[in-house]
Amino acid sequence: MDDYQRARLALQRCRTRHAPDSRVAVFDAAVESEDGELLLRGTVSTHELETHAKLAVEQATGRPVTSELSVLADERAEQTIQVAVAPVRSDSDAEVEQVTQVLYGASVAAFDRDGDWIRIRTPDDYLGWVEAGVLTSPQADTTDATLAHEICPDELAHPIYAGTECRIDGEEIVFRTGSTIARSDFESKSELEPDRAVRHSPKNPTGEAVVEIARQFFGTEYDWGGMTTDGIDCSGLAWISYQVNGISLPRDADQQRAMGETVSRGELLPGDLLFFPGHVAISLGGDEYIHAYGGDDAVVINSFDSDHDDYLADLDEKFELARRLI
Repeated sequence: MDDYQRARLALQRCRTRHAPDSRVAVFDAAVESEDGELLLRGTVSTHELETHAKLAVEQATGRPVTSELSVLADERAEQTIQVAVAPVRSDSDAEVEQVTQVLYGASVAAFDRDGDWIRIRTPDDYLGWVEAGVLTSPQADTTDATLAHEICPDELAHPIYAGTECRIDGEEIVFRTGSTIARSDFESKSELEPDRAVRHSPKNPTGEAVVEIARQFFGTEYDWGGMTTDGIDCSGLAWISYQVNGISLPRDADQQRAMGETVSRGELLPGDLLFFPGHVAISLGGDEYIHAYGGDDAVVINSFDSDHDDYLADLDEKFELARRLI
């Protein structure tokens, strides 16, 4: 085995140990030999990963290594989203998979560019690519509230979806883009009571409040990576329902299942998260739960009660665990 092979294996081990989840970390490092010198080239998220990669190759080969890695942290720029919702892709190509979405006014970190595409980190730490035109420099830095219902305000040419962060400034609602709408205008067009339409991050959120948001999405079309009433997936429904109530979750179901404390299925309360292989639902309390279900291509309510009309035997049998966050 030559030094190049040893170096390649060392980088693979390093990636497995220090950056195993490509959704939240970039470790695209490769070793090249030039004039007898070992060079590291590619892209990593942080200088810490660069150090790990360099040390791994040096230990494996017993030779000094020069790093020419591009480090995303050096290119970081704070940006926000200036469209109603922006698809985030797994690569810089409109034809590849949508992995998630980011809402209007979201705070994102922008990194490297590939043509008309920019790599970003979303508010839930997801790394992916958006078209450059959806980004703009933030004009307002702070937020203290979240929209609990979507509207189409006269001041903007697009809807604003539930889960969008904002700041309440007197009688105005201010977004990171710098745009404002009158609070009275928003509340008059909302189907919610005024004190529920724009929600300050609650100090003591409740499971019932989580369920209240989830129910707004009932009947919404299932869309992989979706986050709005135009289309949503199972973990997106959980994310939005908790986000409106001041609790930030990771984006995907396998990440969300690490949150909270395990509870038994016989003790379920509203807002508890229910996990199945590759799937998450929100308990309504007791036997019923709401979820964005690919089998129905929509957000639906089902039951663990075998005598219920909406009983799903398949999910009943595949239930794995429940987690309580509140």
